Amino acid sequence: GKGVTLLLDWLAGTRSEHRDRILKHEAGHFLTAYLLGIPITGYTLTAWEAFKQGQPGLGGVTFDTQQLSPNPLALSEMRLTLDRFCTVWMAGIAAETLAYGDAEGGLEDRQKLRSLLTTFGYSESDCPLKERWAILQAQTLIQNNQASYEALIEAMKQRASVAECYQIVQQYLAEN
Repeated sequence: GKGVTLLLDWLAGTRSEHRDRILKHEAGHFLTAYLLGIPITGYTLTAWEAFKQGQPGLGGVTFDTQQLSPNPLALSEMRLTLDRFCTVWMAGIAAETLAYGDAEGGLEDRQKLRSLLTTFGYSESDCPLKERWAILQAQTLIQNNQASYEALIEAMKQRASVAECYQIVQQYLAEN
């Protein structure tokens, strides 16, 4: 259960590369959500931080997902919203792949994406193609905003608030 998750996260977290991977992964989610206009409600970088905030799992960036709630959105608007969330959920994998050539994390992200896609009528066989598309979109956003991304990593490493992270990203976007 939760105790095992906390223990395994603590043991893995003692490795500096593992901590850096998590940081880059979560900064990828944060930056792409910001750039795509999805409100960020918080973030955690360890299972312990997630536990203290009442979140399941190993931690991560949390978003306001109200845009995905059933409401009378036009079909084209819903597709755009869905594409944005797919890109954000695959951004952690994209960030890790850019930095390390592969991704260790992201299983939960893939599960969220597949669940969302099937909820909106996509078949299981459509999901891998949508994942690859979203990863490429996220990689492009991260690469095109590299200075903001690097500054965001440093801010998140210091556990800056969401508002402070927003300011840092805005500052770098204004400069570039």
